[in-house]
Amino acid sequence: MIISYFPKCVAVFALLALSVGALDTFIAAVYEHAVILPNRTETPVSKEEALLLMNKNIDVLEKVVKLAAKQGAHIIVTPEDGIYGWVFTRESIYPYLEDIPDPGVNWIPCRDPWRFGNTPVQQRLSCLAKDNSIYVVANIGDKKPCNASDSQCPPDGRYQYNTDVVFDSQGKLVARYHKYNLFAPEIQFDFPKDSELVTFDTPFGKFGIFTCFDIFSHDPAVVVVDEFQLTAFSTPQHGTTRCPSSRLFPSIQHGPSPWESIYLLQIPTTPACT
Repeated sequence: MIISYFPKCVAVFALLALSVGALDTFIAAVYEHAVILPNRTETPVSKEEALLLMNKNIDVLEKVVKLAAKQGAHIIVTPEDGIYGWVFTRESIYPYLEDIPDPGVNWIPCRDPWRFGNTPVQQRLSCLAKDNSIYVVANIGDKKPCNASDSQCPPDGRYQYNTDVVFDSQGKLVARYHKYNLFAPEIQFDFPKDSELVTFDTPFGKFGIFTCFDIFSHDPAVVVVDEFQLTAFSTPQHGTTRCPSSRLFPSIQHGPSPWESIYLLQIPTTPACT
């Protein structure tokens, strides 16, 4: 394992060579990002101002993605809230959100950024993956309109989700996951109606994906392991890197466990450098 500390920042970049069989290995990179945070306000900023802030964070991630790719990484996992921070109201987060389509649409935002409206963040993440031939796992916000025909539709006519996205080495969107177990302060986001069991296939194995606090719950963490033969989890995370206790997972307490052969790729956000 190679660990590099960036000077004057609370940030860690690590490369890990992981075995997926008797002979095969893949290299995974994880990055603890010192997020550049927006000014604390309950008043929504303009879409342009929100994009400016997000691009500053993506500028940092771009350097790390390039470094990871140059060192042979096949996949990089970036942290939860790593592109815009975490202190928001429902209204103030809205300028930072994009419509994230179902991956079944077969979309490479880097080549067709306006196919699903204005999606500059997805375009840039897609280009990072494509230009560096690496899988990129990132955490952004999704927005989905709804109306009175949906009895659970929020009063403002939209759902807002804490969302993980995965772009493959060609820049294609291959996974989208809406965080199911929101942490108490996440008032800016909605709970999905149902838990999503999201996986994505790579040349180096099948990956599951969920977010931070999800790992402490049976659904989806244990369920996705029980239903799929996975190589690893990619879990964007905010806060501590503390590993969960096995007592939190009923399925791993007795006898041989599928968890014993699954890698967990997680890394947190930290406050920005000053």
